[in-house]
Amino acid sequence: MQIALLSVLAVNVLWFGLGFRLFSLQPRRAIRLLVPADAREERTYKALVEALPFLGGMNLAFAVLSLYALVPMLRGAAISVSLVLLACGLAHGSQFAANLPPLLRGGRAGGASWDVRGPMRFIFIVDGVCAAANLALWLVTIL
Repeated sequence: MQIALLSVLAVNVLWFGLGFRLFSLQPRRAIRLLVPADAREERTYKALVEALPFLGGMNLAFAVLSLYALVPMLRGAAISVSLVLLACGLAHGSQFAANLPPLLRGGRAGGASWDVRGPMRFIFIVDGVCAAANLALWLVTIL
């Protein structure tokens, strides 16, 4: 159980940290994943560049929350991580859920705003796996 908790928390730190890096520090790169080149009007593009760091900040908060639980555990301290697991499970799950409708509609070809393929498919899968892992361990810690 301890190895599973440490592993899931470490993956949370890494994944949410990467989300912070992409959305806050490289918003133009993130936009290339979400918006096709021919749809990047100057006004919309600028608004997205300015808005994506908000999503990056949310990712940073979850990375720090996971790190806050992970560091004491690495030192052998007993802490309750159930709240961290629940919060991160919900964060991963909400990101997974946001990509599910575009995937089921067939992406842009089916009228969705973005395609869930390539890097977006990877993000979709990782968020699904991480949501399941966090929420499963959360259930184990509270039962």
